[in-house]
Amino acid sequence: MHTVLEGMTLIDGTGEFTENAVMVFDDDRIAAVGEKDRVLLPEDAKHYDLTGKFVIPGLIDAHIHMDMHGMADTYHESLVEDKLRTIRAAREMANTVRSGITTVRNAGSSNYIDIAVKKAVETGLIVGPRILSSGRIICMLAAGNEYFRGLYREADGVDENRRAAREQLKEGADVLKVMATGAIMNPEGIPGAAQLDIDEMRAVVNEGEKAGKHTAAHAHGARGIKNAVRAGVRTIEHATLADDDALKMMADNGVFLTSTLSSNFWMLNHAKENSHIPRFMSDKAGDVARIREENLHRALSFGVKVVMGTDAGTPYNFHGRNAMEIVQYVKIGLMDETNAIIAATRGTAEAIAMADRIGTLAPGKYADCVVLKQNPLKNIKCLASLDDIFLVFKDGRPVTGKVDTRQWSPESPLGPEIDWETE
Repeated sequence: MHTVLEGMTLIDGTGEFTENAVMVFDDDRIAAVGEKDRVLLPEDAKHYDLTGKFVIPGLIDAHIHMDMHGMADTYHESLVEDKLRTIRAAREMANTVRSGITTVRNAGSSNYIDIAVKKAVETGLIVGPRILSSGRIICMLAAGNEYFRGLYREADGVDENRRAAREQLKEGADVLKVMATGAIMNPEGIPGAAQLDIDEMRAVVNEGEKAGKHTAAHAHGARGIKNAVRAGVRTIEHATLADDDALKMMADNGVFLTSTLSSNFWMLNHAKENSHIPRFMSDKAGDVARIREENLHRALSFGVKVVMGTDAGTPYNFHGRNAMEIVQYVKIGLMDETNAIIAATRGTAEAIAMADRIGTLAPGKYADCVVLKQNPLKNIKCLASLDDIFLVFKDGRPVTGKVDTRQWSPESPLGPEIDWETE
């Protein structure tokens, strides 16, 4: 089946744009892209006149937690029965793709919920983005792991870490996730403290590479970041307390940094309310947000590639609002509009080892794109405005249905509604 999008301004994910453009889909792939008068149109195509609209590649979020739902206290989510969490995760993945996020990488899930939801999307049972699943997070024995019931796979020593990696791959994981340092949203976690040793993480990385899969490392502190880089991970998640040596190591080894600004942004956004965010989290949020912003600027100055990841699912960080991460890039002066879009498309595709299939609008890539009513190069906030999303295509087909914003309302157990115009 052929589909033709025509008449729009095409922003292709490389920094280039074409006015009065045409893009042809052949089933789930892009067949041709170019100026309207220079592209041969198939006779059997369905046409979409997008005059006055703007088309960008489908956005990619490299760090979500699909079975976390934005509750103020993440502990309470662990008390929800797994089958219900799976149903809710499926519903929220529909919200995610309908808001223009066509690919996600899940960065840890309780009891393999992400793998079940991925299979449901792939078989057409539910609407959702393309999902890279990770299963459980591999970590050392540590106080506070029980705070997130079912999320961690504790492993002690090289052999156990190797087995833990193999368990995730056996269950169907597409990517492996390790804890190189402690966590912020853990009441007994020490974010700067190193956790798994280099040899332990290297055993995980090796098992992933044997299966053609990469490894991501949760890492706040500098020592843990350096350990993870030496172990061969592909991405560092957060890098909040990175020092200059850690950033240089990341740049020299081509290791990507997943930004996750949104986790602090949404927590601080609700700090003035009686939000019931645990004190151990709310007390850290302001300092963490400031330090993370400073380190992202430093990371770019060292040549580290910063890519989009939101930590969606953390307090008030609801699925479907992922694009606020891109808005923040511009708002804090981290990137201009063009580079912010590249970071959330081509850059993230490279980080998750899928640049040959997604991230730019080019022949041979999957036909994933977002049609916008406004020009994001002039108003980046339109990416985070549901009213400005005209259409979303995934695999060459329009995504049907609307984002269910009731999940963000006071009537829902998931929290309050946000006035997009004030953000």
